[in-house]
Amino acid sequence: MKKLFLLILGIVLLMSCQKTKRGTVNNFIEAVNNYDVKSVDKLVSKDFVYIDDDTLSNSDFYSVLDSLKAHKVETLILKIEDADSLVKTKEQTRSILDSLLGVKPLLIKEKTYRFVEDRLSSVTVDSTLNDVEHKEELNEKKNAFLFYLKDKYEIEDEADIADELVKYLKEYADLSPSDKKKYTTYGNLQGTYVSKDCPFYRKLIFRGKKTVTIVDAFFGMSFTSSYEIDENYIRISTDKSDLLFEIKDSHSLVGEGFSKGTFKKMK
Repeated sequence: MKKLFLLILGIVLLMSCQKTKRGTVNNFIEAVNNYDVKSVDKLVSKDFVYIDDDTLSNSDFYSVLDSLKAHKVETLILKIEDADSLVKTKEQTRSILDSLLGVKPLLIKEKTYRFVEDRLSSVTVDSTLNDVEHKEELNEKKNAFLFYLKDKYEIEDEADIADELVKYLKEYADLSPSDKKKYTTYGNLQGTYVSKDCPFYRKLIFRGKKTVTIVDAFFGMSFTSSYEIDENYIRISTDKSDLLFEIKDSHSLVGEGFSKGTFKKMK
């Protein structure tokens, strides 16, 4: 009877311990979502580290909270489970940019939480899901938003509106789908495109809503002209005839006629 009692007591204590660890993880994420340094500090050990692409100490991690607050980053626990003395989670991360620009899929991080007594000693990001897909869509939609700022307000750098970023994002989010599509096309077209198979033209450099610089394939000479966008096609004016390019995606154009060839966007 005594052995049975001790066994039950051990199970109860173990379950209580695991419940406490889960509670600490939940409290930690709540404190991070509130960007509350004091609350985070009460939950972590003095040698706490956060391990992702870089390893952050206590003070480094507290500094990151300011950046998270600026972009209104929030974390949602999708799954939490005990693993011996550890706690493992699957967490979804969403920023104000994700929300108002409609970015999908969202980042999902699988993490391991380790403890010293009742405090967190480390958080390790084991893997990040949707990283490439999220980054590509975020960049595409952010380019459109930045082009909108430049076109409507002549704002060149988002840092200039850091204090009013949410206001401008909400304004952009309220645009019609057709206007967003227009800014997406212009925003992602900006930059330099290079062709290795076009016999007459080597580069196209797009700047703004009308200006394009063309570099020939023979002597590397350049001349500036104007362009127009019609659905998925770009028409560039020259002194001889217009050049026509199809927009295949945000990274490539395909020319027709004298401009026949594939032009890839330089990173």
